[in-house]
Amino acid sequence: MKFLKLFIPVIIAILLILSDYKFSYFNDLRQSIATLISPIYMIVNLPSQLYIWIDEQGTSRDQLISNNDNLHRQLLKLQVKLQTYSALVLENKKLQALLGSSYAIKQQKFTLARVSALSQSRLKKQIIIDKGSGSGIKVGQVALGAEGIIGQVSQTTPLYSTILMVSDPTQHVPVKNERSGIRGISKGVAENNHLLNVEFIESSLDVKVGDVFLSSAIGSKFPVGYPLGTVIHVKKHQNEPFLYIQLKPAQILEQLEFVIIATD
Repeated sequence: MKFLKLFIPVIIAILLILSDYKFSYFNDLRQSIATLISPIYMIVNLPSQLYIWIDEQGTSRDQLISNNDNLHRQLLKLQVKLQTYSALVLENKKLQALLGSSYAIKQQKFTLARVSALSQSRLKKQIIIDKGSGSGIKVGQVALGAEGIIGQVSQTTPLYSTILMVSDPTQHVPVKNERSGIRGISKGVAENNHLLNVEFIESSLDVKVGDVFLSSAIGSKFPVGYPLGTVIHVKKHQNEPFLYIQLKPAQILEQLEFVIIATD
C-alpha cells in the first residue's frame, strides 16, 4: 500500500509530462502560472540585479575618469606641440624679416646671431649675442636688425660678443634726413630709455616729426641708407644755432631676438 502511495504520484507526473511534451496541453496553464509568479521572481532577483547595476555604474564611472584623464593628457601633448609649432613659425618669420632686410645692403657677408642677454643702464646700453671671434665676429663690425641699425661690436670672446647700441651715450653715427637729405650726427641719450638726439642741424633747416633718419656714409663704418630712427620731437631754442631733435630708434629693443653682423 505504501508502495502504491509513493509511486502513483510519480506515475501521474510522468504521464502529465509526456502528454504536455507530446500534445502541449498545459502551455496556457504554464504561461498563466509564469505570469502570476513573475513579480515574485523579480522581487527575489532584485538584490542581485541591484548589485550588478551598482557594479556597472562604478565601473562606468572609473572608466569615464580614466578616459577623461587620457584625453586630458593627449590634449596637453597637443597643446605643447601647438605651442612649439607656433614658436617655430614665429621664429621663422623673424628670421625671414631679418634676412630680408639685408637686401638693402649690397656686396656684404652676414653672420646670424641670437640675442642672449641685455646689459643696460643710464650710461651703458649694450646687448650680448651668442656668436664670438670663433664665428668670425670682430670689434667694430656693424649689428643690424630687421628694422634698422642696432649698433657696433665693442668686445668679443671666442663664444660671445658685446654690441654697443646706437642709443648708448658714447655712440655717434653720421645720419641724414631721408626726406630732405639734411645731415647731422646722432648720439644716444644718457637716460633709462632708448632715444637718440640728432646734433649739428641748423635751426633754419627743415626737419619734421615723423621724418626718418638714415645712416650716412660720411666718416662711418655703418652701411649707407639704413634706418636709424624716426623723429618724435623737434624744437627750436631761442639763441641756439642748432635744432633740438629727438629720435625713436627704428629697431625696437623689446622685439629684438636675432641680429645679423655685417662681416668682411
